[in-house]
Amino acid sequence: MRQNPIRLYLLAALLFLGMAGLALRLIQASQKNDLSAVGVRQGSFHMQIPLCTGTVYDRSMQPLTNTEDVFYAAASPSAAALAPYFTLLSDHDAVSQQIMSGAPFVCELTEDADSSEFVRVLRGKRNKSGVLPAQHLIGYRQNGAGVSGLEAAYADWLSLCDVSADLKFTVSARGEVLAGGENSVAINRQAGGGLVTTLDKRIQQITDTALAAVQSEGAAAVVMDCKTGDILASSSLPVYDPGALGDSLHDPAAPFLNRALCAYNVGSVFKLVTAAAALESGITPGYCFECTGQTEIYGQRFRCHKLSGHGLLDMEHAMIESCNPYFISLSSLISAEQLHSSAALLGFGSEIALADGISSAAGYLPSEQELAVAAEKANLCFGQGQLMATPLQICAMTACIANGGIYSVPRLVIGETPDGRDMLRHAQSPQHRAISEETALAIRNMMQAVLEDKYHANGKPHGISAGGKTSTAQTGRFAEDGTEYCHAWMTGFFPAEDPQFAVTVFAENGGSGNQTAAPVFRRIIEEICR
Repeated sequence: MRQNPIRLYLLAALLFLGMAGLALRLIQASQKNDLSAVGVRQGSFHMQIPLCTGTVYDRSMQPLTNTEDVFYAAASPSAAALAPYFTLLSDHDAVSQQIMSGAPFVCELTEDADSSEFVRVLRGKRNKSGVLPAQHLIGYRQNGAGVSGLEAAYADWLSLCDVSADLKFTVSARGEVLAGGENSVAINRQAGGGLVTTLDKRIQQITDTALAAVQSEGAAAVVMDCKTGDILASSSLPVYDPGALGDSLHDPAAPFLNRALCAYNVGSVFKLVTAAAALESGITPGYCFECTGQTEIYGQRFRCHKLSGHGLLDMEHAMIESCNPYFISLSSLISAEQLHSSAALLGFGSEIALADGISSAAGYLPSEQELAVAAEKANLCFGQGQLMATPLQICAMTACIANGGIYSVPRLVIGETPDGRDMLRHAQSPQHRAISEETALAIRNMMQAVLEDKYHANGKPHGISAGGKTSTAQTGRFAEDGTEYCHAWMTGFFPAEDPQFAVTVFAENGGSGNQTAAPVFRRIIEEICR
């Protein structure tokens, strides 16, 4: 439809009048400033402009913070000096007030521009508004001080990497910047300094996006490098917005909580440990047990999720079916010492320190004395009872199985960089042999078989070989209608032939692992492989 030319002319005129009005206010403010500045001695005026805080990088030196350009104008307090930049001012009202202050000031521009005799344009970096990748791990600053996450743990180093500009103006007695006077800019540090993490920006964004689709009160996902223990991604929901902290302070969903580092009931994922302990004890994968739907240990009855029973099972098919009575029977052949030792070597019951003030909870692993009680050991063997573990611990265990039985302590920080190019590297993560290579291979084959089974297809990535195990972990807490709250888990590795990545997904009170966690697990793998 053709626009009315008269209407367009009117709009243009209104826009011109509005801009002229703002310009007039700037001139009036400048004139008022001239009067208020009388009596100020001629001399130097100094100011410091923060340009960029220390940057947090991913493993490839891709910035996770300070990803947005910002442009500042250090200006003489006059409308004439700012006139060439009028259309670039981000806040005209604020500039009007600053001109009235009687001294050179800093304002923000909407885009880059050249400096002039009376205006110095400086370029900096800042965080984009909203949530950062791996927000819980990176943390945030408040009033320039690191408050949480890596911003707090490495506050001293990151603050040393902050970049600012020192400006010196020669001003008249009226506060005006003098033409031809000594006007200098000194940048106090080299830009680009900061902290280099093990995170992979692309994988972190994939994990954040995939986890956001989960229907749960809270959730977490971790991706690790199987061979090194490096954390490639760590996501937690809900997440807080560092630009709106007040909105999260009283949120009952606890968005400040990093659920990837919190301990929860584990469930059937622990059957991987029980199988490993059995194999390490000399029991073969061919050990068979007939599941009738229930079993009894010293008068305590344990039921199978399939009330009619699974019939005769070997270890692989028991893993596929996630049959509790089979693993209870298996645990009766394993000593308490062996079961406890295998779990401890795979990271259960131990805190994982990632940085100063950033640690994965130790969770809870029953002691050998507690496991001397047959019912307690029976509960542990299929992941129930007192056992608690974090998503990070489960992912580290999975990476160990995928890496031929070598356990790598998870690592978050690679080192420091003074300039965004060179790096002062930290030591590699400690490693130890947790289970034999033969045991690890046997467990890997079982996990592959789980995903090949048609009833566990929700976690199987399309066109990519992988291994995995789900959990629907009972919590002992019940809704008003009598339904028990259960945590949903899935953990696994890919590609199956030569595992490179371990992935763990957790959904708090999410119900079935196969229904809630498995689709997120699958999506993460498929997106990484694209």
